[in-house]
Amino acid sequence: MWLIGELINCTRKKVGAAAAARDAEFIKETARRQISAGAHMLDVNGGLPGQEAECLTWLVNVVQEAVPIPLCLDSADPVALRQALPLCRQRAMINSITDEPARYEALLPLIKEFHPKVIALCISPAGPPTGVEDRIATASRLVERLTGEGLALDDIYVDTCVLPVSTGPEHGKAFIEAVGQIRQRYPGVHISAGVSNVSFGLPLRKLLNEVFLMLLMAHGLDTAIVDPCDHQLMMNLWAAEALLGRDEYCLNYLRAFREGKLELPAA
Repeated sequence: MWLIGELINCTRKKVGAAAAARDAEFIKETARRQISAGAHMLDVNGGLPGQEAECLTWLVNVVQEAVPIPLCLDSADPVALRQALPLCRQRAMINSITDEPARYEALLPLIKEFHPKVIALCISPAGPPTGVEDRIATASRLVERLTGEGLALDDIYVDTCVLPVSTGPEHGKAFIEAVGQIRQRYPGVHISAGVSNVSFGLPLRKLLNEVFLMLLMAHGLDTAIVDPCDHQLMMNLWAAEALLGRDEYCLNYLRAFREGKLELPAA
């Protein structure tokens, strides 16, 4: 499972305040904590009103001073991305391109010029998806269009758009079913999810996020944008990979055990 740490996001109150104040040490420590917890890539969102381009480039530079892993640039602003992509020391990811004409046409030249990996978010001109069928249809269009532009399947991360179950009881089930169908239709692509979106507006959000991730993994999810500092989520993930045959001889599970990462917190 490829884990993208979600915590450096300016929509989070403390992160937004730190970015606005250019508090580099707060950002660096947030990056280090996520790497220590098991993240393979860090999502970086510089969405401060009126200063996204400046903030995103600052964040990219600060994070790279602290940790040696690739970044996922969480922006649909082509100006911000054009300034940030050349600063990335390792191959970056863009989060995300959609099937909306304006957004697709604005981001495609950057993808062709800088060759990042791409999250293909299943939002169409009609808006966010409502069921399984429109998720599959939008995913198919995005995959076909992107591969037609020369992208390899291995560089495409399909996200069938996680919506809160608090706003519709079908949202979780439809996402899970779509993941399974896309895995069968396009075995060469990756499938991603912004897991924590599912629990928005509900109590005990971590519980919902943890269970949702397990269900998605069983249906073929291989990439997740999560909080790697959620200890229970990470324990569940190591266990699920062992049980699903995605951890040969349970080596990662055993390593986590030896490192004390499978210990339950004290009551």
